[in-house]
Amino acid sequence: MEPVPPGLYSGTTRKQNVACDACRNKKIRCKRQTTSQRCVSKDLECTSNYIEQLQNKPRRPRRFKSNEEHPKERRPSDHELRSPGPAIRRASAPKAPQSSQGSSSTGRIGMEDALAMIAWVTPPRNSATAKDPSAGQVDLLRYMFCPAPVTHHEWRYSDVSSLEQARAGTCDLWDEEGGALWDDAPSAAHLSLWGGGEAEMAIELIDTFFAVVYSRLPILDAQSFMNRFTSPNTDPNGPLNPALLASVLAFGAKFADHPTFTADRDECAARDADDADGSRSRRGYSRSRCRMAQLLAVRAREVAEVHKAYRIPTLANVQALILLENLFGHRVRKLTVGIQLRQLTAEYRATYLSAAARLMDELEDLPILHVDSQQDEKIRTQLTIHLLAGFETAFYRLRPETFQGVGDVAPLLSVVAGGEEDVGALLFPLLTCQIWLAAARMAIAVYRRLSSALAQPQVHANGVPLSVLRDMVHDHSSWRDLYLSKLGLPVPWPEDWDFNMTVRAASTDILYHALWLVAERAVRDFGIQEREDNSVTGMVGFEVTQMRERLKQEALHSAMRISMVAVLSTEQGHLRLDP
Repeated sequence: MEPVPPGLYSGTTRKQNVACDACRNKKIRCKRQTTSQRCVSKDLECTSNYIEQLQNKPRRPRRFKSNEEHPKERRPSDHELRSPGPAIRRASAPKAPQSSQGSSSTGRIGMEDALAMIAWVTPPRNSATAKDPSAGQVDLLRYMFCPAPVTHHEWRYSDVSSLEQARAGTCDLWDEEGGALWDDAPSAAHLSLWGGGEAEMAIELIDTFFAVVYSRLPILDAQSFMNRFTSPNTDPNGPLNPALLASVLAFGAKFADHPTFTADRDECAARDADDADGSRSRRGYSRSRCRMAQLLAVRAREVAEVHKAYRIPTLANVQALILLENLFGHRVRKLTVGIQLRQLTAEYRATYLSAAARLMDELEDLPILHVDSQQDEKIRTQLTIHLLAGFETAFYRLRPETFQGVGDVAPLLSVVAGGEEDVGALLFPLLTCQIWLAAARMAIAVYRRLSSALAQPQVHANGVPLSVLRDMVHDHSSWRDLYLSKLGLPVPWPEDWDFNMTVRAASTDILYHALWLVAERAVRDFGIQEREDNSVTGMVGFEVTQMRERLKQEALHSAMRISMVAVLSTEQGHLRLDP
């Protein structure tokens, strides 16, 4: 390799000129010892020792940078650094450079000054974000089970926004009871739990969730979830998503039979009975759930908002939003203006499920034939979103556009519907059964077609078209002939069925019968379009009459069937109303 020319080196500098002013003006060589000989002969003031004078001159006190510790100033404590106030930020602010050389000398800022200024204008980082996963999980449990409202941010979460909404009278969750939740004092059972029993109570609620809720929403892997909870620092899959963990805890609290929750519910109920001024009754709320469960539900939504679960497309956020949808839903009051009537009506909004559908659409699709457990969770989550979206659009008459990204279900598996399989084999494990996947796919299609037709404005004005009802009756009857006898509740009731098998079969049975109620209600509210047309005569008019009678009979039978399933499930100990 050829040597680099000397002219390309950037380190070459000129020799320092140490000649005195007199010799420099005469442009002669300055031969100086201590003082130049020419200056001595001419009796002039020699400047040859100017450099030495500058080096020996006493230096001014050093000006400290903002990122250096001043010896005379007190160092802030760790607590002050976690919650810096205005005084600390003013003390740490870099001072403007002072110089007497004019504006040209102050225009350049050193690298250290620039870094110090950037560090000062940047908001202080919360210490909770720098903690290891186990410490962050401990802080989450402290926040979730704290008896009193949390007004600080040492755990990264707080109830400040909820308290502000309660003060303004804009609470949007039933669990807050119009703000009365934050005015109540914690029970003795809740206080006894605080300060050491949070982890054990969390394990109890997780077990309750997978024992009761998992059969209805099978979107998580129980073993993987528990391993990640107990070993957040060492598990290969990493720690649990805080929003998902908080949602699971809140859902488990709804069905918890732990003595702490029972004692909390009894004490709060007795306190409400002794309410002398009737403040709670004037607000229009009556407690039917323990205060601990209410706090967990409200704080689960707060944790989801802190971690941006509504806009970051991850599988854990989608699962957390599905749980929040079933915890809360979202019913708003809407002013309905008629010809002679103005009234407030409640309208359901699928806030959390619509966000989950949008995030799920942003995640890349995975094949249905899978081996990995994470892919299995994603497929089950995707199928659950399709099921819930189809049900809610039909039951609450939502527009299909509410769930952006939820279209037709892709072909899951090629299934032969015929055959006499054993019912128990079909129900366990349920989601890996081919026939159940095919039944779910067909049910989703039937629900979505009916909801799309009922969402049209002309249906509200002119009635439901007869063709829509004809297709619905045909498709739904076909689903019954193919799958209801294999997946629904058999008669008589099997005595050897456990809780999971009963809940799964009952849910499938109700899935079929509930749609008849939806169709009959739509005809009762809007009528049939051909019935309102005066030109309808002959066979068409007869078919309209028969369709109306068919829907009425099917709806009556379905209502009795659903009531019977609920009664039998309660008698068998498999169904308990939400406390």
